[in-house]
Amino acid sequence: MKARYKSELPTEGLDLESLMETLFYRDEFLTLASHELKTPLTSIKLQAQVFKRNAKKNSAITYTKEQVDKMVDQVDIQTSHLINLVEKMLDISRIRSGQFHMTKNDFNVSELLHEIVLKSQANICAKIDADIFMTGDRERIAQVFTKIINNAARYGKGLPIEVKLVQRKTKISFLVTDQGAGISSEDQKRLFHRFQRAVAASEVSGLGLGLYIAREIVEAHNGKISLKSEPDKGSIFKVDFRREGLDE
Repeated sequence: MKARYKSELPTEGLDLESLMETLFYRDEFLTLASHELKTPLTSIKLQAQVFKRNAKKNSAITYTKEQVDKMVDQVDIQTSHLINLVEKMLDISRIRSGQFHMTKNDFNVSELLHEIVLKSQANICAKIDADIFMTGDRERIAQVFTKIINNAARYGKGLPIEVKLVQRKTKISFLVTDQGAGISSEDQKRLFHRFQRAVAASEVSGLGLGLYIAREIVEAHNGKISLKSEPDKGSIFKVDFRREGLDE
């Protein structure tokens, strides 16, 4: 890595190792982002080409409602994927510039988690204590819960995942347990950093930003995100929020 980036860097008064690492992550991000953006754009372009090609063959051609619905659904899915990618990029920019602000209000965390579980297509066993309230950014907390649940579903081999929300004396705890392949201790050390995943990029798509952003959101709420896992024994992701006005 050193030889590749030294030519891009000034030689005096700077920490060259840190700068080279920054350049490495910059290139890693650009490579991943280019790939992730290209996939949905290609899908949208293909749908447009199908319409265009058929229109040229026969201007009077008609599609069944099912065919139109399928094409529109594909465009909608890929557009949503693009929006999600752009939002992650914007979040990274906000974090690095110190503009990652939270809009905090009192809200019912139990109701929020119920909504997320109902929308999820994962096989979830939910155990949610009723009427737990906290002060925080509801939309950002939803982002954290959704990311962790989606990760469990993605890597959980299709097996049921357990989602819990419990209120203890001094804290609120959110836990997600899966029965997936598990994560080695070495991979756990880097999992909450930028552009890091527990599996190779060739195996699973994504920018490797979701858990990093989730950690930033949790810490902005004076919370803590943690992971317990062993290879072949699944994983438990846990988020703890301190209850307002109480000490541990």
